[in-house]
Amino acid sequence: MWRFIKDFMIYGFASVLGKIVAVLLMPIYTSILTKEEYGAMALITSCKGIIDIVSNLNIHSGIAREYYEDNINKKTLISTGFFSILTLSVIILIIGLLSHRFWAFDVLSIDKKYLIPFIIMLCSIPCGSLQSYFAILTRFKKKPVLYSIGTIIHLFIQISISIIGVVVLRKGISSVFFAILIAELFSIFYYGIINKEFLAFTFEKKHLKKALLFSIPTIPAILAGWIDNSFGQILIGKYVSLDDLGVYSIALSLASVFSFISIALNNVWYPFLYENYKKPSFPALLEKLYTIILAILILITVSISMFSKEIILLLANPNYIQASVYITLLCIPTCVYLLFPFVSSGVSISRDTKYIAISYIVGCIINFCCLLITLPRYGVIAVPVCLALSRITTYIILYRVSSLKIRLKLPNKLLVVLISTAALCFIVSNFHLPLLIRAFIVFGTFTSIFCYFFRHRTSFDMAKSLFKIKRSN
Repeated sequence: MWRFIKDFMIYGFASVLGKIVAVLLMPIYTSILTKEEYGAMALITSCKGIIDIVSNLNIHSGIAREYYEDNINKKTLISTGFFSILTLSVIILIIGLLSHRFWAFDVLSIDKKYLIPFIIMLCSIPCGSLQSYFAILTRFKKKPVLYSIGTIIHLFIQISISIIGVVVLRKGISSVFFAILIAELFSIFYYGIINKEFLAFTFEKKHLKKALLFSIPTIPAILAGWIDNSFGQILIGKYVSLDDLGVYSIALSLASVFSFISIALNNVWYPFLYENYKKPSFPALLEKLYTIILAILILITVSISMFSKEIILLLANPNYIQASVYITLLCIPTCVYLLFPFVSSGVSISRDTKYIAISYIVGCIINFCCLLITLPRYGVIAVPVCLALSRITTYIILYRVSSLKIRLKLPNKLLVVLISTAALCFIVSNFHLPLLIRAFIVFGTFTSIFCYFFRHRTSFDMAKSLFKIKRSN
């Protein structure tokens, strides 16, 4: 467990640093970029998400699943994955460039002035796919320090180029996507050197076949996850306005503070899971980690909710104050999503990945239907609510399947507490309470969490002492 926590903290440091810097840059960007430009940037970024899924077919997850298997030639396995992802992503790039006007104008309905950022985004497709693949290999080699160094340098390059382009050269959002492209090229070079001993001019169809058998059933789930994350934004940009999408994007950026947990957890989770699931202590260890993560999420949710308006005014400007309304509600789907690795453990271990697809698709359908009904009537605020319903549904299905596969048992009452807390914070935030009272609420939450862990630790110590006394007698 301590190895897990140590690696989690190292991975978390790099990811939280990136989010902190991104948030600190928000005042600079909001003073230069318009809400429409923010909305266009969010729309193109969402499009990149779906293209990235198609450009690698999640092959890296199938390669990762075989990584720890006995009698595996890692060089052949990893080289097969490399050439497969490279070929597929280049094909997608060519198709995208040949049909870029259709996707930009007919599908996304963006203005012609945003066509160059869209093309730059397309050019980053192979780079993004290979960067992700090499980064995953570095994690499976258990090199968290090297991974974090690469992440930090990647971040520095991306932010430096973005600032020069946006602030100094005034090139707009084109600079942001150009910075992403250059940073990804660096990451390929950096992580490629770390993993060079695994690369060779070799290819085995059997490895690709096994990887695809594992990864293909997860594609519908990933696509559904993309729809969950991005469909609401696309509807806002297409049928409400890019200005409203820009405001909602600010809320999403601030809610992404949770992603430092998500990135760190995903980076360390699967190596931990595949190495430890056969151990007798695994169920108890899983429950402890789940409880710790949920406690952290509750504390962050309350803190963000209570100070959401001050955060918006500090990091943006009054034009974006409406984003404070969305932040608290976004905490619910974001937190539930962070717990998916826990509840999908049984599915991953059993290789029965079709249930991941089923759960995501069911959740996606709920999100889609609810958005079509509620968005025209209630506006943007319906987007985080529908997303929360989708994520909770997916969570329930995954937990049910995993509990049957590996007899998974988690303290789900803590998740109910988190959702109830977020809903209560949303209600309280509408009363415009004084800053001191809101600070007291945050302090009370921290104290309650501390008492909860202290009580359970004390109970555990007492039980252990009684057991020792009983044995001595």
